[in-house]
Amino acid sequence: MHQLVRKLLLWIAVAIVLIIAAGAIFIKLLSAKVDDLDKKTREYQAVQQLLVAQNSKLLESKKRLEEKIAHKGDELELMNEQLTQIEKIIGLKPDIGDAFDARLEKARRKSVEDLQKARLTVAELSLLNRSIPTGMPLKHYDRISDKFGYRMHPVLHERRFHFGTDFAAAVGTPVYAPADGVVEYAKRKKGYGNFLLINHPFGFKTAYGHLSRFAVREGDYVRKGDLIAYVGNTGRSTGPHLHYEVRYLYRWLDPMHFVKWSHRNYKKIMLQESLIHWSALLNLLQTRYRLTQSE
Repeated sequence: MHQLVRKLLLWIAVAIVLIIAAGAIFIKLLSAKVDDLDKKTREYQAVQQLLVAQNSKLLESKKRLEEKIAHKGDELELMNEQLTQIEKIIGLKPDIGDAFDARLEKARRKSVEDLQKARLTVAELSLLNRSIPTGMPLKHYDRISDKFGYRMHPVLHERRFHFGTDFAAAVGTPVYAPADGVVEYAKRKKGYGNFLLINHPFGFKTAYGHLSRFAVREGDYVRKGDLIAYVGNTGRSTGPHLHYEVRYLYRWLDPMHFVKWSHRNYKKIMLQESLIHWSALLNLLQTRYRLTQSE
């Protein structure tokens, strides 16, 4: 009887040990699965955070792209309005179905024809010289360090288009307005450093980069020859210089054509800069001059 009880107790003890061992193994397996699930959860969370960040970047890129498209649409609408005004001035009546480029080419050809017949008085030429950017924005400079057109960028070391002319000059050299106008922008602008933009009559603008400081503020009206800024070395620059741009209706022109402008060669320069609708400009200028004389 006692042996039976002992055997029974032994089997019970063995059973308890087996149950405990099985439980330990199960708990260990369950713990491993929980650890694996935790690891996968962290991985999924990391992927989710990455996707959220990428989605945020995509949404931001989409927003910027939509803003650029809207801005370009506004620019195209403005250019179309300006072209329509030019066509009226020079006496063109475009077909409704004409593309913008075709209208632009017709206006250019008509402008060239009218330009060859145009005659300006001394007073009208003087008014033109004050209205559009002509002459040098500097009285003193060392040399032309970079020209308008493609070049090897001195900082980025890659071939890029250079939208202006660079005049090497000492820091603090005065910069003067090449025409009457209003200051549109006068503050820091990325690679330009301290950047100045002046809006002139007839669709022209001039831009000045890498300035050390400004002599005017946004909204100021300036006259040809007024002090507007000082040469510097700010922004993406390898040495003190003035970066000078001449723009017309969202196009960049070779500044040296306007720097070299004079009463002897202005017609030759007008023919070189065929993107500008000179005949319409001159018609409008002569009309304005007549109005000032009749007052």
